[in-house]
Amino acid sequence: MGNSSSRGVWRASLPVLVGVLGIGLAAFSLLLPGKPPQSAPTAPVRTVTATTPVEVSKAPAPTPSPEPLPPRVDCTQVPCVALTFDDGPSAYSEALLDKLDELGVKVTFFNTGQNTANRPESVKRQVESGHAVGGHSWNHVQLTTISPADACADANRTADAIKQASGVETYLVRPPYGSWNDAMLAACSDKTFILWDVDTEDWRTHDAAQIRDHAVGDSRAGSIVLMHDTVAESIEALPSIVAGLKERGFELVTVPELWNEPIAPGQSFYNGPRAG
Repeated sequence: MGNSSSRGVWRASLPVLVGVLGIGLAAFSLLLPGKPPQSAPTAPVRTVTATTPVEVSKAPAPTPSPEPLPPRVDCTQVPCVALTFDDGPSAYSEALLDKLDELGVKVTFFNTGQNTANRPESVKRQVESGHAVGGHSWNHVQLTTISPADACADANRTADAIKQASGVETYLVRPPYGSWNDAMLAACSDKTFILWDVDTEDWRTHDAAQIRDHAVGDSRAGSIVLMHDTVAESIEALPSIVAGLKERGFELVTVPELWNEPIAPGQSFYNGPRAG
């Protein structure tokens, strides 16, 4: 009898217990960590290329306006002398260039076209060392023995060889033997003939002391001194020539430097300005 009443009470209270358990489980679930929220998928990045070019504004590039290099010396105001060497390049050219480097002196070389073609590396070194270059005919022909047109063609051929060897265009011409005339100068109006007023006669004497005496003793302000690349004694005399001219107060320069401005073509010169 008692057991029957106990079972009845249990059955009656079971729904209540189930409800209480459900409420407890629900409350307990609230205490557990939840799943992290799902972020929205990132949209893919797309690169759009413009169908028409887009102009970007840029600042204008500065216009280069380099100042011209000032001349080493103003030979219109200071007494200068230009040493020149004809007939090269030769077997002596490298020794001559070595000596000039040692002395710190710049000169002017008047090269024949034929020798330039045979020794282009020497002509290139002349230019790279800061010396001036000009033509001395193709093979030392006396230009007055040929027509003015042929003389100009010869001068142009020689200038082309010098340019090919050194990259430098020259319009300076020293006519062999100093032989020229007005008809030739008129025909070669893009050239300037450079003669001399001091002949060291190295080609004749081959005497270092006499070469020195002519170069130093005969020079005046603006003088152009004639020597030869092919004369070993001129190289031997060079240190005493440089020392003697400097003792006399001369600045040693290239032929173009005798003038304080570019030499206009179509002219002939035996010397530069007689400054001082």
